[in-house]
Amino acid sequence: MLRLGPPRLSFVIPAWNQERFLAASVGSALSQSVHDIEVVVADDASTDATPQILAAIDDPRLIVIRSETNLGPGGARNLGLESASASIVAFLDADDVAAPERAARQLAFFAEHPDHVLVGSAYGVIDEGDHVLGIERPVETVDAALRFTSLFLSPVHLTTSAMRADVARKHGVVFPTEGRIVEDYRFVSALIRHGRVANLPDVLTYYRRHDAMTSRQFEREGWQGFAEASAANIRSLGVDCDAGLAARLAQVHLAKIANRPVPQTEVLVESLYETLRQLHETQRPAFS
Repeated sequence: MLRLGPPRLSFVIPAWNQERFLAASVGSALSQSVHDIEVVVADDASTDATPQILAAIDDPRLIVIRSETNLGPGGARNLGLESASASIVAFLDADDVAAPERAARQLAFFAEHPDHVLVGSAYGVIDEGDHVLGIERPVETVDAALRFTSLFLSPVHLTTSAMRADVARKHGVVFPTEGRIVEDYRFVSALIRHGRVANLPDVLTYYRRHDAMTSRQFEREGWQGFAEASAANIRSLGVDCDAGLAARLAQVHLAKIANRPVPQTEVLVESLYETLRQLHETQRPAFS
């Protein structure tokens, strides 16, 4: 397939030992209804059949970058971003699948919303055999609510999202490479300081759950990492906060958006939560 002119959108896929699902992931990106795209795969020193799988894909829109040392998720995404040439970049994990209309829908959104720098979407949850286990729809879809959510949690699921890469480049926003956990939350928190964020209600990505995903230790470390990143976001409002308090505030936030009662034991934390909401409203940036 010949590509006429520069791509309108670049998919960036970090890949580390995902030979079971990589072909399906890359294939879904190359099978978009919009053809003037490119797919950049950052092979993060895979030791399985990843290089051979990628070499067997005959499509000039596929760009493969290989690191001979393992960089971790953040470093691999940065490597992919360095080679992505489009002004819009869509993220996709190597075990997930993009719906055929994803690129078209996200490109259309950015064309209609020039003040937005990041857009995610609803997503389907699939198993190892591609069976749909359920649909996860974002509770919050517009900037004001998502920006407040970003104090506690990532406002988008990164593998569903697309961003204005030119804005990230202009402001030097890259994925953190220290540690290997919650680099996506830290990246998103930095990016949305420079524009609005939204979620689309459409199911544009299928997120795969499988046995090799995480260990219990990783999950524990992940929650700790989220709490530390959240605490840093809250401190940016001028409020003293440590990881323990941030984790409790996140639980209050989850209860609020799910319309569940907040436990009586968290009355003081709930009061601080409402104070943060008011502070956030007064300090929320305006984007033209």
